[in-house]
Amino acid sequence: MFDFLKKVRVDQEKVHEFCDWFVDNEEKIRRSIECMRDDPNGLQSMLDEVELQLARVYRDGYRGKIEFEYGGKDEDWELHLFHLNNKFLIRATGLIAEELNPRLAGRWVTRTER
Repeated sequence: MFDFLKKVRVDQEKVHEFCDWFVDNEEKIRRSIECMRDDPNGLQSMLDEVELQLARVYRDGYRGKIEFEYGGKDEDWELHLFHLNNKFLIRATGLIAEELNPRLAGRWVTRTER
């Protein structure tokens, strides 16, 4: 009867799967930015893919627009995940950053932002 009060938990396995995917594809993600002038469709395709992968984590507790940014130069790359003050997203983005930062240390920094 009161299922709407039930707190939705972030699926740790989905977080881990996203992080595995990101680590496996981080070079392609960087290349999509570096080559965006020559291949704007490649950049859009990669943005769509990152959003799709994030949606697998987010869709259990969030139905809104997924907001993120990434970019950088040389070895200074950043992934910004916006939690929009949503409790579920605060937890999800925090878990993603917690797992990605040590795995990509020295190449990427993952930040969570409002």
